[in-house]
Amino acid sequence: MDTLFGAVLTQLPDLEKNLIVSWLQVQGLVVKECTQKTWKDHPDSIRLFAKPTPEIIKELLDWSIEPILCGNFTIEEKENYKNMGASLLWEKPYTEIHTLPYKTLPMSKLTWVVYTKNQLLDKHLSVFLKSMGQTVFTEGNRDFLVKRIQTGPCHILILDWDVLDPKTVVPELSKLKSEKQFLSIGIKDFMKEHLYRDLKTGIGTISEVLVSFSDFWNVLLHSFPMSEESKEQETWKESSESVSKLSFTFQEKQIPIAMQLTETTVLKKKLARPQIQNLLDLFHWFL
Repeated sequence: MDTLFGAVLTQLPDLEKNLIVSWLQVQGLVVKECTQKTWKDHPDSIRLFAKPTPEIIKELLDWSIEPILCGNFTIEEKENYKNMGASLLWEKPYTEIHTLPYKTLPMSKLTWVVYTKNQLLDKHLSVFLKSMGQTVFTEGNRDFLVKRIQTGPCHILILDWDVLDPKTVVPELSKLKSEKQFLSIGIKDFMKEHLYRDLKTGIGTISEVLVSFSDFWNVLLHSFPMSEESKEQETWKESSESVSKLSFTFQEKQIPIAMQLTETTVLKKKLARPQIQNLLDLFHWFL
């Protein structure tokens, strides 16, 4: 597992900011508060910025340091940060500090290949899939995409069909699909001109699932954790225990006038894998 982020950007008051720092330190991470001028003085640390700006986001990403936004930001601020490349946002109340994840999931055996020709989308997808423990490759060249599928593992392929020429790509990928087994999610604007013509080329034979971009993140986020449909109910874990308790009889619904010891069964229900849900919560601002 890798650390999920290398910098924290927050506008929270000092008490809540200090709680975030304490939580990360308890997990064994070194946290240093710094500014845009001093953050390079703290290698091998989680840098914390109390006065975040989009420029800081860009500079961190230029140095391959993934930032996380913590706290409440306006809609405009969130759009600015997202467009600058920020992928992670934790905006829960500070009383839920224990839900702030700091590690990716363990690596799975699945490899994803992404072709959208949208660098910002590719970046967000890479962070999301890596946080879920997936191996992901993003390609911006069609020839490299074909070679990637030919030479390496590819279990799930994400394609933006609105930036591809189906007449050329469908025959190429059909040949590959007859040789290698992989699944494909296709992004397609269903309101776009020549939709029927594009569908006739056979894009549905390559991408078993076609979704519009407006629905894409909603579908993707709700598809994790990946499991067979028959096992989806295992997301929640139920337990029960027998307990002894005092049962009261009240006068005028306020004053107890009698009591007895009774036996009862207490049912408990909790997420079986809260770490996964906590990670998914970081990406809900894409919905």
